[in-house]
Amino acid sequence: MQWKEMNRTSPFDPAASSLQIKYKDDANTIAGDIVKAVNQYNSRLDEDYEVGLMLASFGQTVTVNIKAIGYEGAKLIRFIGNINGTGAPVELFQHVSQLNFLLISLPRHNREEPKQQIGFIQE
Repeated sequence: MQWKEMNRTSPFDPAASSLQIKYKDDANTIAGDIVKAVNQYNSRLDEDYEVGLMLASFGQTVTVNIKAIGYEGAKLIRFIGNINGTGAPVELFQHVSQLNFLLISLPRHNREEPKQQIGFIQE
């Protein structure tokens, strides 16, 4: 039997099925998954630390204190935070197919304020 014949008779053929298949390659879904993973990581840190993101894509290593995560359109993930050390505000936009980062623990800058959970940007 040829593949085309098998595909037509398959009970899982999307054209013949009423099942709605959601692919997890859209930015909204991926950003939501990242927020969950970041907050799980954050919950395991003690009160003296917060979540950081280490990037090595710019010819140097950049460490960012993450404040919020979101998405733009269907394929861009958006990270908002501050450069660790300088405090300079940053926004990183990265295509969903190029996501590579390392979650790290960083000392909190302001221990007087309650530990913050990472937010999800919805604009």
